Amino acid sequence: MKELRKYQSFKNVAEMDESIDLYLKKYDLKESERVILLKIAAYSCKFPGVSYLKLDTLAKVTFYVKRTVQRALKKFIDLGIITRIEQFKPVRGGNGASINVITPFAVHESLAVQSTSEEELESTESKDEEQLAHIETINYKAKSSKELKIRNSEPANVNELDVSYLTNSHIPTEFINAVKPFIGSAKEVYSLWGKVLLAQKKHAQSLTDYTEIAITAFKQSVFALKMNKIRKGFKGYFFGVLAKMMSVEQRKLKCKLFNFLGE
Repeated sequence: MKELRKYQSFKNVAEMDESIDLYLKKYDLKESERVILLKIAAYSCKFPGVSYLKLDTLAKVTFYVKRTVQRALKKFIDLGIITRIEQFKPVRGGNGASINVITPFAVHESLAVQSTSEEELESTESKDEEQLAHIETINYKAKSSKELKIRNSEPANVNELDVSYLTNSHIPTEFINAVKPFIGSAKEVYSLWGKVLLAQKKHAQSLTDYTEIAITAFKQSVFALKMNKIRKGFKGYFFGVLAKMMSVEQRKLKCKLFNFLGE
């Protein structure tokens, strides 16, 4: 039971029921899928939002064949409605009941804006990268054949610049130092920080210091990459983690302000 408590995703059953209701309104689910989702919620009341359920058990209590349940679970996972965490019990020599964690609808929606944000970010990044690519080139009048010759018509290749070119930029040194063991390109680090700024603008406008959050989100993303948990792009996953973390911090700030005004 302690294992379930650490995955609890709602404060109470009412919050969980509200999210389930919103999911049912948002998605055009089949009747079988609606029944299965409601049954998962029904078994997730002791620790709201999380439960142990074997596939066979879920099939039995919903009166659907196992294949139908498997398809429904896959759809819920793909949509981001639930996360299914496999449990391994070496004493029995196999997989035990899996943990189903229902995603709060607010978190689900904040991650759903990722695709739209990606398009906006691409436009922003292209402009930023164009500015970076046209950094003033230094012209030398060669006095000898050993002197470096850089002409205005030959701009620097941004892809070849390392992170040292970001010194004294608007990107915090702490973030650069955390990222550079994994990413040595100034362009890529610049792009990642662009996602940090976008996440802050979208999800935590009241937050003024978000460097530590950005570093933590990057480390979580690297870990997920190493564990082969990232299905699509690294940057998209990184943005998703940022969105979730910054949304939480934004709510904390609002709670502090509310408590302050109430005193």
